[in-house]
Amino acid sequence: MTTEHRHLRSAYQQQAPDEAGLVGREKEMRLFAQLLTTPSSSLRIVNVHGTGGIGKTALLAEFGRMTRQSGIPYAMLDSRLFSHSPAEFCNSLLRSLNAPTPKRTLAGQTALAQACGSAIAKASDRGAFVLAIDTFEECGELEQWLRDDFLNCMPEGLILILSGRFALKPAWHAAPPWERMIYRLPIGDLDYEATRAYLHRCGIDDEAAVHALWTRTRGHPLTLTLLISTSLASLEQESRSVDEEAMFGHVVQTWLREVPDPATREIIESAAVARYFNQEMLEQLMARPVPTDQFRSMISHSFIQRIDRGWLLHELLREAIAYDLRMRKPDRYNRLWRRCMRYYTNKLKRSARSRSVSLDNADFLYYIGNQFIHYIMYKQWVSSSVEPLGPSNREEAERYVARRKQTAKDGVVPFHNQDGSMTTFLISRRESLLVLGQIRLQELYELGHGCVKLIRNGQGEVCGLIEIIPINAHTMDYLLTAPLSRAYFNALPGKLRQELAVAAPGKSGYFVRTLDVYDFSDFTMMHASLSTLISHILSTGYIVAAPIGNPVSNAICSSLGMDEVTEVRNLDYDGVTSAAYFVMDTRGNRVHDYVERMVVSFGGEEERDGEAALSRLSRREREVVERVMQGRSNMELARDLYLSEGTVKKHLANIFRKLEVKSRAQLIRKVSAENAAHPGD
Repeated sequence: MTTEHRHLRSAYQQQAPDEAGLVGREKEMRLFAQLLTTPSSSLRIVNVHGTGGIGKTALLAEFGRMTRQSGIPYAMLDSRLFSHSPAEFCNSLLRSLNAPTPKRTLAGQTALAQACGSAIAKASDRGAFVLAIDTFEECGELEQWLRDDFLNCMPEGLILILSGRFALKPAWHAAPPWERMIYRLPIGDLDYEATRAYLHRCGIDDEAAVHALWTRTRGHPLTLTLLISTSLASLEQESRSVDEEAMFGHVVQTWLREVPDPATREIIESAAVARYFNQEMLEQLMARPVPTDQFRSMISHSFIQRIDRGWLLHELLREAIAYDLRMRKPDRYNRLWRRCMRYYTNKLKRSARSRSVSLDNADFLYYIGNQFIHYIMYKQWVSSSVEPLGPSNREEAERYVARRKQTAKDGVVPFHNQDGSMTTFLISRRESLLVLGQIRLQELYELGHGCVKLIRNGQGEVCGLIEIIPINAHTMDYLLTAPLSRAYFNALPGKLRQELAVAAPGKSGYFVRTLDVYDFSDFTMMHASLSTLISHILSTGYIVAAPIGNPVSNAICSSLGMDEVTEVRNLDYDGVTSAAYFVMDTRGNRVHDYVERMVVSFGGEEERDGEAALSRLSRREREVVERVMQGRSNMELARDLYLSEGTVKKHLANIFRKLEVKSRAQLIRKVSAENAAHPGD
């Protein structure tokens, strides 16, 4: 085993059941062990929370090992891997339990939750069951449904682990019965003794070195894990203090330079540009075969997580590596970005309106938006959450609107273009006040649950608000008569309006009435509000927005591929200001037209026509091409790849057809030209 692998695997994430467990988490494991061995008929909730890279997922893995070792069933869901709707959550849980999933047309949210409760009861044989939800802070408005509806359908004896960056919101503690059910498990950096124990397991026993490493990292597990495998581990500690974020970035850059070999480093950098990855996807991004041994070497690192869609780099590491690549090699970064876009474009087309379409949409929109959306959305991690308006937060929403009206002012939103130039968008106080004057909290709350959504920052404060109305038969009368929406919906042809008026609770689309944040120049707030908006964009087929017409709102709508409606406008903001409507129609096969239009707007059409030839081939076909480039005969190809000559000829025929060549000579010329056009890919 290499030094790299020994360091990365030795202590941060223990694998063998006879080892002593995670270093520095003994208190948490003792509490969890006590829960496992103490029968209870009541629901028990364990809230694990701490900052990124602190080891929450590793702790959940240890909890899972302890649970299974005790003979208790265990299931874990990661909120990054399903869209945040009750139906997707329940179906993901049922699939993890190998239980049948009810047909969506026949099963409402309550029926799905009851099906989950029955499946858990069956799996546990009426005994204990442990359900863990990782990255809980990203559940958004699903959180309220889980708390108020889902848990009421669960059998006795359930232990629910909610793991995320933040402690549970006050609503979880509002009622005394809930307060007694919740066990708080905040986890932080390793203390000095835990850091020493960790380093001893890694073979670092010198006390001065231990002290220097602890001082440098303050016991942050992920930083420590990377640092000890680089030359930085042997440097004397500087006397000056170092910013924690800057230290982590420095460690990541050093690790990339020193630890992986060049080929593995290239694979890791490509994986950092992708949201999720597998071997086949990386081969398409890099336009060359990725040897299985190199891929397995990369995914052996403890900071790479196995998920049902492939593998996932730790988000802090992914951001740091992607940022470093973007700064050092912008052309290569942009080329990888475009190939990711094409990959998810094709995937979206194949899966349109299927089980996984909402996740594919999120991936697609992450890559497809133009420079404005990329700039706002570039930082992938933002501390925020979303929740629907309800009795428990109504007063907060009213205070938010009142405070916004009192403090509204002219604002400037700077936008840095990729060519280094800068554009500024101006938002006037008057425009903000006109938007705030149209907010209708009470009537939209009465219209339907979820029509108003509140955005909270990492400190739990309301920092934004979105009014977004589902389009169906129940809401159509309101849309036809209410300010901002009435002009558009009355102008619709009768047939289209009838098509959109689907039976509730179904929806044909959304009308985006208001998107407001406390400070438009705060990109954390903008990121949170746009993330909420984007999560609705392609989940249904028809989106209508009625922004007041300031440059930021128009840029957002245009960036998302919405078309400005020229036939009708509204004067509802003040009776004078003419505001446009923006529309996106992705119903049925229209989604393909939308996708292609967005690909072209980003420059992806050129990438598709001129992308590296090998990216169109399967992994086995690329292995054949690689050996053809080396001058191998069919017989030698068959021997190298353990294939028959007939199979080799079939592969070559498929390659010739896909790359539009007629001979080995033409194939070699085409691939050579492509390699020359994209050196270092």
